[in-house]
Parts: sequence; C-alpha cells; structure tokens
Amino acid sequence: MTTHHETYTAPPFGPALMLNAFAPSRGWNPKDGFPDFSFIWRGYQISPAALATLQRAAGRDDAATADRLILLAPHVTGFRLTMALLMCRDWPLPIWRALQLRNRLIRSGDIKLDAASDLIVRAIGWRVHDKGIELDVLAQLMQGGDCPWQSITTFYYRGRFDGPASHGADDGAPMASPPIDPSLPPMTQWTVDGGERLRWAALTGDYNPLHLVDIYARATGFAAASAHPQRIAAQCLGHLAPTPEHPTQLDLWLKGPVYFGRSASLREASNDDGTTFGLWIDGDDRPAMVGVMR
Repeated sequence: MTTHHETYTAPPFGPALMLNAFAPSRGWNPKDGFPDFSFIWRGYQISPAALATLQRAAGRDDAATADRLILLAPHVTGFRLTMALLMCRDWPLPIWRALQLRNRLIRSGDIKLDAASDLIVRAIGWRVHDKGIELDVLAQLMQGGDCPWQSITTFYYRGRFDGPASHGADDGAPMASPPIDPSLPPMTQWTVDGGERLRWAALTGDYNPLHLVDIYARATGFAAASAHPQRIAAQCLGHLAPTPEHPTQLDLWLKGPVYFGRSASLREASNDDGTTFGLWIDGDDRPAMVGVMR
C-alpha cells in the first residue's frame, strides 16, 4: 500500500490544489485500495473572521447559535485539508468523481479558539457497491494531548470497482437518513443568498465552479450554481429552535444541490434523542439536506 505523509504549516493553497485536480490519476488498484496517507496542518486555528462568516450565514449571534457553530467550524475551516488529500497527485481517483454524501461531526471537549492546534486527516475505510465506492475520511483536531473534535466525511465515487466489499470501520453517519415529515409546517423560510461565493470557497478550500458560476453550472446540467453544503448547514443551525444543552454530535446527509436564489423551507422534529431537521428547496419533493443534532 502506498504511504504518503505531508505536513503544512500554513493553509493549503487552493489554486495549487486545483492544478493537481487536472493531473492524471494513477487509477484504482483493488489490491491497494485507498492509500495510507496522512495530511497534517500544524498551527491550524479557527479565526474570528471565519466565525463571523459563519454567524452571518446563520443569521444569529446569540450564545446558543455560537455554541452550535463551534461544532461546525472545524469542518468548515479545515475542509481544505481534506481537499488537499483528495487532490494529491498520488491519490488513485480524481476529485471530480467524488461526491460528498454525509458528515458526522463529534465534539468531545472544549475547543480552544485561541490555541494553535494540529488538524490531521486520513482515509479510514471504504465500501464497494454495485455502482460506486464510498470513502470515509477522518479529520481530528488535536490541542495539546487532547482531541476535542473530530469528523468523518463520506464521499462517493461513481463507477464499478473491484476488490473486497469493505475495508476498515464504518463509523460515519448511517447510509440512510432518518425520516422527517414533509407535511410539518416550516419553522422558517428564506431565500438562499448568492453573495460571498468566493469567501466561502476561500473558507472551505472548495473552488468547484458549480458553487461559483451560474453559467458553468447550467452548462453542466444544473439549474444554477449551488451553495457549499457547509454554508447551508450553518444556515440550518441558525434557524433551529433553542436547546437546553450544547450539541455534541451533528450528522448531515447531503441529498441535492441548494441553488442560489431559491426559497428554502426548514422543518424540524425533536425528541429525547435530539433534533431531526430537513431543508426543502422550492419545487423539490425531497429534502436537499437532512440533519440530526444530538
């Protein structure tokens, strides 16, 4: 199995990563699977400017919303390290074949915003299906000897792949999202703002033109450019009903594009296990995003 360990002492440079996306991929080898890579970002921090961007997206700056955004913030601002992993020249499959399916974000301690930290990402498991392969990427925030936050992001590569049916643990969000009744009255509705597109690209490291340029999105078969999923997650967290305790886990299922300029409707249902929510875009029968906050 190919190994590769890379250390950054500054944010991975987005344009350089995008150039890697055009390099030929070495191809899938069922004997090797996904390689044993670890990418480390030393000195990683969540900046006040990044938190301000999240709060603008959420539309609220109260303490409860800020607490929720702390759970989301490392996923947003550290996502470029995952992009660096998936766009590495030695990675077997090209980034343009990868579709982000779901996220599991876990907070297990206090996240110190003013402390220099290490962020580490690596592939931990995959599952071969009839029409594609799922890949789990683990991100861990290390502050001193503690790991107060981690995430598992599941990507899907379309195609047919040989090899064992599974490899590694399956610890991410479940494949099937929980149901939420579409007949529930919306908690709130808003129009998906199309501003700050480049800011969110810079924040996440995801410069996919599908999130930036309407003409390009339409030329590739979409109705318009669509928002980064992290941005939509922040908007949902800002509109959910208050909860008495700070959240420790957030599972997200990304089911479809959230187009700029469309009307969005948020529905939620709460019980002792947490809050389940779904975001519908005007004109679509199924939700574009489903989440569970515990």
